[in-house]
Amino acid sequence: MSFVDWSQAYTVNNPSLDEQHQKLFAIINKLHEAMFAKRGRESVGETIRELVEYTQKHFSEEERQMELHGYAGLAAHKKVHEELLKKVKEIEKHYQQSSESVAGEMIGFLVSDWLVKHILGMDKQYAPYLKGNRHQ
Repeated sequence: MSFVDWSQAYTVNNPSLDEQHQKLFAIINKLHEAMFAKRGRESVGETIRELVEYTQKHFSEEERQMELHGYAGLAAHKKVHEELLKKVKEIEKHYQQSSESVAGEMIGFLVSDWLVKHILGMDKQYAPYLKGNRHQ
């Protein structure tokens, strides 16, 4: 059973970006499983690194799509992406430099700030632009 499940509530009606969001869900589930199954620091660290790398790739593509479709909120969205990426990198650095668990902080941030606030909040705002419906 997954920790967080993708549902149609998260769709931005763009197959490529929806697929990328689903991949982020999969990485978050993998991270949750590794942390709470006590797979070891190396395994958890590798999954955190995968999350950071995939996040960079995803944000770049999402911004490219928003620019391509003339999304007026691109600058603000980019700023939030920078803040989210900075936070993920801070958590990764803390994990690498400390013997303390960052599980609670990491999972809480990913689910609350990212999946709920960002995808369901901000990403939903660009969805009409990607479908060609710019009257929002």
